[in-house]
Amino acid sequence: MKTGLLVALAALACTASPAAAQTWSERVLISVNGAFQSTTHDARDRFEFDKNLEIGTTDVDYSVQGGFVFDGGISFRVWKNLAAGVSVSYFTRDESASTTSSIPHPFFFQQPRTISGDASGVKRTETAVHVQAVYLVNPGGKLRMAFSGGPTFFNLEQDLVTEVTVTEAYPYDTVTFAAAEKRTANGSTVTFNVGADLMWMLTRQFGVGGLVRFSPATVDLDAPGNRTISVDAGGVYAGGGIRILF
Repeated sequence: MKTGLLVALAALACTASPAAAQTWSERVLISVNGAFQSTTHDARDRFEFDKNLEIGTTDVDYSVQGGFVFDGGISFRVWKNLAAGVSVSYFTRDESASTTSSIPHPFFFQQPRTISGDASGVKRTETAVHVQAVYLVNPGGKLRMAFSGGPTFFNLEQDLVTEVTVTEAYPYDTVTFAAAEKRTANGSTVTFNVGADLMWMLTRQFGVGGLVRFSPATVDLDAPGNRTISVDAGGVYAGGGIRILF
């Protein structure tokens, strides 16, 4: 998908080049979009704990599905059809994380009990600031296009499971999943973005547009126990919204 997107953007840019001779007359382009991020991200973690004079373990599987993305940006034309801009995208979603724990037995060594359960309300929030060089295309009439790329400053907040609580009763051969404790971890990184915006102007200043942007990221999160978890974030999102020119 990533390779196909880049090829499509390059082909569209080459196709539009001959029409780019007309100078884009407006100085400012504002866009406000609702979009859908299609990428699904999976991550896995394992942590250890002391219980009944032994070491227990918990494996956690995180899966973040695609969802709604808000995207808004502004660009300023600086020379001919070249502009500088910045866009902000925001994605948040609540998911469940599946856990599998090995709980040491209170009476017998090397005879752990295994228990599985789901941690609900595991929240992820992605905030990205896309700094862009923008190439503006004005074929004439109501159609406008903009191709952008540049660095992205990416911030991620992710809930991590830190403890699983269980219920148990004599003779303690089995345990029952009760709940999962969580803690929010933060991480940031610098990555890149490429995008294309196809606009149809309804009036001289107002129009609608369709946007596609690709901005992948891998973020290191600080986990309890002086551990680091690397998780993937961002990806491809596409949508549309309003355009304002002046």
